[in-house]
Amino acid sequence: MVEFEFKAYRRSFAEIYRTGSDTMPKRAGILIQLRDKEGQFGFGEIAPIESFGSESLVSALAVCSQLEGKVEYGKVVEELGDYPCVRFGFESALAMIGRELLWPEVPNPIPVAALLSDIKDSKKIRKLIDEGYRCLKFKIGKEGFAVERQALEEAVEVTEGAIGFRLDANGALDLKTARDWLESVEGLPIEFIEQPIEKGGEATMLKLANDYPTPIALDESVVRVDDLKRWKDAHWPGVFVVKPSLSGAYDSLLDELKTGDSNSLVFSSSLETKVGASHALAVALAVGQNKRALGFGVTELFGDEGISLDLGPYLESDGLPSLGELEELWDRI
Repeated sequence: MVEFEFKAYRRSFAEIYRTGSDTMPKRAGILIQLRDKEGQFGFGEIAPIESFGSESLVSALAVCSQLEGKVEYGKVVEELGDYPCVRFGFESALAMIGRELLWPEVPNPIPVAALLSDIKDSKKIRKLIDEGYRCLKFKIGKEGFAVERQALEEAVEVTEGAIGFRLDANGALDLKTARDWLESVEGLPIEFIEQPIEKGGEATMLKLANDYPTPIALDESVVRVDDLKRWKDAHWPGVFVVKPSLSGAYDSLLDELKTGDSNSLVFSSSLETKVGASHALAVALAVGQNKRALGFGVTELFGDEGISLDLGPYLESDGLPSLGELEELWDRI
């Protein structure tokens, strides 16, 4: 039995956050706090992104209102099957209570990929390179192919080909444009093109993956644990982008990720606060994924300070927050 409290939050972006398939004027979510009978705390976060197929914020708040107070989690867990973000937030907070180490150890610095929502922002690209980032992720599919492809060429020139790039379409491309991208980036330092076709078009993406050398990453197509398991069992030849905060059951996710090739995994932010981001990174560390850059360089997307997890270009041994820092954020929200 644990005491359960929650607080909703709404954050502002520095600029309206837009992908090729969605616009998010604000980032809203829910922080949760659990306390056991010994007075030990655990913090979690519910960070839905409805366009990815999660529950809505409204439905998550309704569930939290029903659960508020004393909760025996084992009796309600089966009721949360349609609320993956609520379940992950609750289970990750439970896992924190009484844990000997707050977070898994970071044995060596792990590179972090910085996200730029505008591929044409050459000033921001130079700034991030100067700060030490060695992997950048761009959103594509927001403007015409020719415009974005020229911007990519300029980014490669600015970085002298020494930086890895990830191109994320969020399912916004049609088949012709997806082929245009895959044909045009051969020979460039592109790690992968992420979710070129919308969810449901996996058969098309599989054909593209077999036709071109640049890897394709599934993102929206592998949001939940069962999705990930299905495409791993189908021997998807590319990359899996894992957003733990959207995935559902914490323990089931860990179990699934520990099977197969960890080199096929890329862990990614769901634009959480430092609470959810830390739990997501704890999953990555527990799995032992430290070869690919972590997709958590999102701090500069927001207009506030001290709420995101500001890692810089590398996740270091002291990069994750203390319990005191989480308590301060809880009091601040």
